[in-house]
Amino acid sequence: MSVNNSMMTPEQLIGLNQDHLLNIENNTELLGQTFQCHHEVLIPIAKLIRQSEMDGVPLRIVSSYRSFERQAEIWNSKFNNDVELNLRDGTTVNSFELTPRERVNAILHYSAVPGTSRHHWGTDFDVFDAAAIDQGYDVQLTEEEFEDKGPCSGLDEWLDYNLEKFGFFKPYREDKGGVACEPWHISYRPIAEKALDEFPLEFLKDTLRQMEIGGKEHITSRLESLVRKYVYNICTE
Repeated sequence: MSVNNSMMTPEQLIGLNQDHLLNIENNTELLGQTFQCHHEVLIPIAKLIRQSEMDGVPLRIVSSYRSFERQAEIWNSKFNNDVELNLRDGTTVNSFELTPRERVNAILHYSAVPGTSRHHWGTDFDVFDAAAIDQGYDVQLTEEEFEDKGPCSGLDEWLDYNLEKFGFFKPYREDKGGVACEPWHISYRPIAEKALDEFPLEFLKDTLRQMEIGGKEHITSRLESLVRKYVYNICTE
């Protein structure tokens, strides 16, 4: 694809192709952070990071681009193994105590169906306050960390005030009944909105049918409704 073209192919939109990405490693301007992002997002995210440094709330990227393959590993690990799944009310449930359909529903609170994650686009980032990390804190990415007196409460307030200036927003700022609240998740609006408009539902359905995805019969049979609930149902303000 042309580096001047922000449009993504269906393969890129569901994480099967990385030609739209830049690989950032040991960039002094970005404080040595290593991540991948859409080629048009590098300058905005760099400006956001530099401003956070100047304002004393040093933003660090915990997670950026995620491929279909990696998302499938996360999904299958939760579906196929006897693990505790976090629910949006703060409780946990043992995965093997659930029916396959119930297990799919439980995983969806915090993990996307492969191909539906915004992280496939290179526009979205999970972020954390480096000051807390530097003090030896182990990042969990929980709502409590971003609430009052949490290690990221200052960063959370800073993000709310500054994200829009740099073209970013929080798609999961509030719980709208789809993806649970994720105050650490930021998205570059100009490119992410185009990606959402172009989301290739039928291509994804065909792809999922060919892949080894735990519980996929409970996914593909209602993919349209799952996409409405978990992909399109975001906070836009």
